[in-house]
Amino acid sequence: MAAFFWWLSSGCSTRLRTSCDMATIPFLPDRLNREPVVWRGLTTSELFLALALGLGGGCAFGILLALITHYWPLIPGSALAGAALLIQGGGRILARAKRGKPDTWLPQAILAWLERHHLRGAQLVQHSAVWVVRRSPR
Repeated sequence: MAAFFWWLSSGCSTRLRTSCDMATIPFLPDRLNREPVVWRGLTTSELFLALALGLGGGCAFGILLALITHYWPLIPGSALAGAALLIQGGGRILARAKRGKPDTWLPQAILAWLERHHLRGAQLVQHSAVWVVRRSPR
């Protein structure tokens, strides 16, 4: 009788018992849900961030050059050059900076930098203090 209740509680019939045992994974892959690296150590979101920053910086530099030389095609040309340089060089630098850190390090670091420079509202806890584990004097 006890074997019958065990069979009901296990959720598997004797015929399917081997398939139920096989359904459990004995290990947990740790990189299953990570964003894959696409180019030079950059993930897709980091690549688009580098592209946008490179285009913006190159465009600003191109506008400056266009105002000096009165040759407007320098604007898109320098924007593309800035994006290419930032993706090529920034990938190595960012991959070196990310080494050994968790996946959410870059977004958290960007948000922390924005909060430290008062460009974003204070939502992260960024208080640095010394913790003392003893009684305070009376």
